Amino acid sequence: MIKTSDIVIIGGGIHGASLAFNLAREKAGKIILLEKKYMASGPTAKSSAMIRPLFNELVYIQLVNASTKMFEHWGDFVGGSAGFVQNGFLRITDSLDNEALAGDLELAKSQGVNFKIIPNNELKDYAPNGNFDEKEIAVLFPEGGYADPYLTTLSLASAAKRLGAEIIEGVSVTGIKVSKGRINTIQTDVGLISTRTVINCAGAWSDRIAAYAGIQLPIEVHRIPICLFRRPLEMNIENPVYSDGTYGVYLRKADENIFRSGLFGSNRDPVDSDRYDETLSENQLNLFRKPLDQRFSVMKKTYFTGGFSAIYDMTPDGHPIIGKIPEVDGFWCDCGWSGNGFASSPAIGRGLAAEIMGRESNIDISYFSWPRKKGVSIRRN
Repeated sequence: MIKTSDIVIIGGGIHGASLAFNLAREKAGKIILLEKKYMASGPTAKSSAMIRPLFNELVYIQLVNASTKMFEHWGDFVGGSAGFVQNGFLRITDSLDNEALAGDLELAKSQGVNFKIIPNNELKDYAPNGNFDEKEIAVLFPEGGYADPYLTTLSLASAAKRLGAEIIEGVSVTGIKVSKGRINTIQTDVGLISTRTVINCAGAWSDRIAAYAGIQLPIEVHRIPICLFRRPLEMNIENPVYSDGTYGVYLRKADENIFRSGLFGSNRDPVDSDRYDETLSENQLNLFRKPLDQRFSVMKKTYFTGGFSAIYDMTPDGHPIIGKIPEVDGFWCDCGWSGNGFASSPAIGRGLAAEIMGRESNIDISYFSWPRKKGVSIRRN
């Protein structure tokens, strides 16, 4: 294979697919997306895919707001289905303090986010099976919910192809040639692609892709456990996503009879993205059993139906690396999302495509530029 392309996107997850679609909409020229396995074969397909505008930074709220509008009209905007379920997102907390809540409600309000503070005596209206301490309250985001990450990625890829982008699966990048400080050629296991612009959307492999171009990115890969449980008959599967700030777990519908649960917050477990244990240990299962049983007594009567481990591409400050990398002309990144990437992916694809085309993004994403701008804060969710 010897090809020439105006733009090469590396990585067939949600961000690569979103960018391919948006660049194709921009009529950016010849676009090739390379995926070493098949679309959504990496961490994307295992994503919790939760959508909620609860953050301490303005840009995330803006991105999730914009993406939510796209998810609400996915058939018109992209075509196909994203499997979007808008059943609400309920954050249970014992304080509305920004740190405890892991979000700034005043900032959210300034961006028109619709939310409702649920007092303790009304918690049972939203979580009838829950056990709550007298100090606990909740915040409901009625436009929140979740999507199907696999369907979302494939619908974006299909739309990109309809608009002329070429998606090549089963091809691995083996090198990047830089000539006089500029991207020149992509080397793959089946041949060369001549290009002047590369976007690194390789997620858990993005540090390796960057290294091919002589760029060092501080990305670590961490293993994240996920549990599946049979739904107790007493619990309504259509309830909001439960995001439990007290116990550090979430619970949402996986299908009509299965709940999915994951941890949030710090979970340091560095692994090799090509060789890691994708199963779930007994010790990891116990991390879920205790908090879920405490919150919902009926969960004690349900059984574990399986589990798996996903991986996150983690940066030291928890923020992604997005934009042009100044060390090498023509090299761009959209990676290092640290577990927060799915909900923003439609809007990031649109914004980054605009910047690649030489225009300003409709949402200022310079917060994520690399090297970091002075003053970028460290998020500890």
